This record gives sequence, structure tokens and C-alpha cells, in this order.
Amino acid sequence: MKKLYEQIAKNLLSDLVLTVGDVTYSEYAQIFYDRGVRCTYIADNDGLSVSLDVHFAEDAVIFYLDASAEQGFAAQNALSFALGPTAPDAMLGSRHDGPWWMYPTFDTDYTAIAPKTQSLLIQKGILHYHLLPLCSGNFHAEFEAGYLHLSSGMEGLSHLSGAFLAVSVSTDPYEAINNTYSASRADGAISVALREERTTPALFDGFGWCTWDAFYNDVSSALIYEKLAEFREKDIPVKWIIIDAGWMQRDGRLLQGLEVNDHFPEGLAAAVKRIKEEFGIEKVGIWHTLQAFWDGIDPASPLAEALSDALVMTASGKLIPALDKDGAARFWDAWYSYLSSCGIDFVKVDNQSSLPVQLIGTVPTTEGCRAAHAHLERAVEKYFGGVIINCMGMDMENVLARPRSAVSRNSDDFYPTHERGFIKHLYQNAYNAVWHSRLYCCDYDMWWSDHPESAIQSGVLRAISGSPVYVSDKIGETNRENILPLLDGDGALMRCEGAAVPTRDCLYTDCAREGTLLKVCNRAKDNFAIAAFNVSDGPVTDTVDFGTIPGISETCEYIAYEYFSKTYTRVNAYEDTKVTLERDGVAVWSLYPIQVDDDETLPEEEAEYVLIGSAEKYVPIAQRRLTRVTVSALGL
Repeated sequence: MKKLYEQIAKNLLSDLVLTVGDVTYSEYAQIFYDRGVRCTYIADNDGLSVSLDVHFAEDAVIFYLDASAEQGFAAQNALSFALGPTAPDAMLGSRHDGPWWMYPTFDTDYTAIAPKTQSLLIQKGILHYHLLPLCSGNFHAEFEAGYLHLSSGMEGLSHLSGAFLAVSVSTDPYEAINNTYSASRADGAISVALREERTTPALFDGFGWCTWDAFYNDVSSALIYEKLAEFREKDIPVKWIIIDAGWMQRDGRLLQGLEVNDHFPEGLAAAVKRIKEEFGIEKVGIWHTLQAFWDGIDPASPLAEALSDALVMTASGKLIPALDKDGAARFWDAWYSYLSSCGIDFVKVDNQSSLPVQLIGTVPTTEGCRAAHAHLERAVEKYFGGVIINCMGMDMENVLARPRSAVSRNSDDFYPTHERGFIKHLYQNAYNAVWHSRLYCCDYDMWWSDHPESAIQSGVLRAISGSPVYVSDKIGETNRENILPLLDGDGALMRCEGAAVPTRDCLYTDCAREGTLLKVCNRAKDNFAIAAFNVSDGPVTDTVDFGTIPGISETCEYIAYEYFSKTYTRVNAYEDTKVTLERDGVAVWSLYPIQVDDDETLPEEEAEYVLIGSAEKYVPIAQRRLTRVTVSALGL
């Protein structure tokens, strides 16, 4: 394996292009190996010095850079590396979809790699390569058209330093992805916690509701009370809510005050008190952006004057919370002490990936994002016990900057008025989770339980997602029957352990283009779930291969339960089933391993059993209590 990684290092370092101002250099130099552990590439020319170190970890190779230039580096694409000569058999990329989100790409040519691609999974023969751009120093890295570009966002910066790429190879694509993250974390190239080091807040074990798609910016305390009364009348156990955008004192896209606007005439504290006491809501969250509001704080407002030593004006003209520790603490203390005193329990912090754009020319953008998240999380820990939903922040400058917060939005918004909008939502969530779930509990966003087109599909996706589950239903439009299949008997949410990701046979496939079913899967201990979605324009017949679920045992037999047909079948990893789904159709199976009782006095037909969940749930493998049932009692 080490020789393979050495060859990867040589290929990736074969063409180094250096951009300094308007001058481009192409340098070739010998790679020197030091005791088989590290190699160094050195170029020194015309006041330009570049040193590259390559660390060979057990399961990955990690590239570091230290470069200086007397003339200074360009703000964008300061240095670029050409990808090696490998011609992929298949490739899954993750590109920017606007500044905030990511979207999958399916190409076989490096030159077709979309701008701002920040994850590449490449298949070549039986091997899978995962290439993960990093941003541990004062720059970030992204792929485009066969190159890996390094950018700082600061024109004329004379020194660049940090890790910029991790590569892992495996016959298992999911293992290759795991290894890039774990090796980078162990080597210090990733300084923030991985998923297993983060703790998902307990409140997300309950079902939630958000005001956004219900009221948008017209949210008010009166409308919230009316909706909560409906939940109570319909006996839907909502445990937490988010008061989304629309509650602030603002002028256009600028914040003017820290307190609620006149949509809450009784004040925030009184509103939250009523929400909790009258309607039984356990936790109330509130929305703001990483910059306080979309374009920051109004420089002409009394707020800007009162907190002048807690704010910074960026080169782009945005007045935002300070980036130094003391100034940031003053800002967040001022706001969060008020919100906490009003009974607010957590925050949803939006617009995160706009921050790098707003910081261009002010500080190296990666350093600025790292500072902003560190200051924010200290305040969230102090006032809200660390409970936060990160949102609109899927670029690596934000993803790799959050120290310990556990929950991060995994897709663009659920757009209830977009025709067949669920398909894009499904694509983003399934394929983004392939890499995003290595750091976070992925939030698959809110949905409408009575949506005329996608209520059932959305419910199944949330049931298998492992995500927090919450709706944004309008008044009078909550469908209890579409929510109950996600909740346990005591009203608690049933959540799988990981994140729903594409099965192996869908990993490199654009299923809509190929006319196949998009299948996603997850697990709960030794149990598995797989859902199939028709993302094509007409009926689709396809194979559901249980052996394509990552982690499934090749030696165990399972009982598979399909929710919509209410059927049980006996299967193993070598079996598959033909499925036909109509346009926008969905099917979902839960797989329970067959166990054998070691009591020799039992008849053979009673020795085999499964621990099984309720047939009334979309994904019953995630129930807290499973019932022992003999295989024979299921008619198998």
C-alpha cells in the first residue's frame, strides 16, 4: 500500500504551477524521500520558495505546503496542482451549488470537474480513491478542470502554509472516505472534531417544527400560538420549535437591534414562556446568521454605536461581529445573554458560507472562518449548552472550522413550491452525506407533512436519514398520519445511527439520467434499512441488491420487511429483488438479522427468531424496543 501512496504522491506533484501576481511558473524538481516516511519537494526561483511535505499515514497520504513569495501571491488560485495521469472509470464529485450548498457530479474526465469541487471519489478498476481538499492553514483548496487550486482570499499575501490535500485508497469506497478524514485528524491536518467526537444534543431525539416555510418573514407570536394549538388538538408530540427569520429589528438585509420586533408585541420572554407552559414545548430555538443578519449590522444604527468595539468592518463593506476573541465575546455576550434570559434554548445559525466571500481582502478567509466559528461556539456553549444547528455552510472553510458543534445542514432548503423539488433535495442529501457525515450529524432539513407531491417520500427520507426530524407545516396543514410512522410509541423520534447514503451500486450513478432507482441506506446496530426512490419521469423497474448496503454481513441471513406492501421475506447479501415504482414512487425495507436460540430443547421451527419493530413505522429498525418473533411466525 505504501508504494501505491508514493506513486500517488509522485503523480500529484508531477506538475506544479505557481501563480505570483501576473507571472506563472512551471517548476519540476526531484522528490526526496526521508526514511520512507516523508518526502520533500523544493522549488526556489526569483524570490519564490515552495516546500512540500508528504506524510504517509497508514491509510492515507497527506500533503502539506510552505511557500513564500517576495511579490506576494494572488488571492485566488495562488498555487495549482495538476491531477495525475489516472483516467477514472467513474467519479463522484461534490461541487458548490451557490456559495452555501454542495451538489453531486458524475464525470469520468478530470477536465470536466466543476469549479469549486471539494470532494472527489474516483473508481479505477477495483480501487476507490478519495481526494479530500483541506484548509488547515491560511488558505483553502478546491478542484476544477483537472487542477487543485489553493486560494487565500488575500491579494499579495507573502506566505502560505498548511495541509491542502488528503488521499486514501481502498477496495471499499466508504472506507476510503473514512480513512481520509481519520488519517487527517490523527496527523493534525484536520484540527476539528470528527463525527464520533461530537455529541448530538438530546433535544433532537424529539420531533420538531420550524416557522420558516409556514410563515417566512411574516412570523409572529400570534401565528405561532395558533399553529401550536393545532399540534395540541391533533395530538402531535412536538418537542421543540425554531423561530426562524422575521423576528428581528431590521432594515432590508441589515440588523438594527438585538431584541424582537413588533411581531412579538408581548416581548420575547413572554412569548417563549407561553409557548412552553401553554403548549408543552420543551425547547425553543431562534434563528440568526453568522454575521448577525444577512449583510451584517446597520452602521447607522444605535446598535452599531453601542457595540462599536465588538464589531469589524470588512473590506467588502460589511459590519459584522468582531473576529478577535475579546471583541467577539462582547458581541455574543450582549446578544445571547438577552436571548437566554428570554428562555431561548438553542440557535440556528445561517448564511455561513457567505462569510468567506465577505472576508475577502480583510483576512485570509480560512483563518477568518476559523476564528468566527471558535468565538460563536464558545458563546453557544456558555449560554445554550452547545446546542446549535449550523446552516448554509457546506464549503470546507466552514465545515473544517467548527470545533465541536454536532449538527450541520446537509442540503439546500426544502422548497415546497418547486415542482418535483424533492428530487434535488434527495440528491443533495444522499450524496452530500457521503463525506459530510464524517464530521456531522447531517440535518436533512424540514418538510411539509401534507405536501401534495412529496409528503410520503419526504417522510421516508427523514425516517432513514439519521437526521433531526422537523416539519414546517402551515396552519391547518399538518397530516398526523404522515408523521406517526416516524415516531416511537412514546412519541420519541426514531433515528438511525449514521446518515442515509447511496448504496454502492448508486454511488457513481446519476440515477435520473440512467433511469434507475436511487437507493439510500442506513443502519441501527446490526439492523439495516434501504429505501428506493423513483427519480425519473415515468415508471422504473430496477433491482434492489441488499448486498450493496455498506456494512451488511455476507454470512448472515435477514428478514426484510417492506413498509408499503407490508411483506416479509427471507434474504441475504447475495440476493436481490426486482421492484417497479411509479413516477415519484418509494419503497423502504428494514432488515433484521436472523438469530438462533441456543436452547436445544426448542423445536427447529422455534429456534430461529428476529428482534423486530412495528410494521406501522417507515423504518422500524430504529425503535428503542424490538419484539422477539420467531421466523416461522412470520410465515417464513
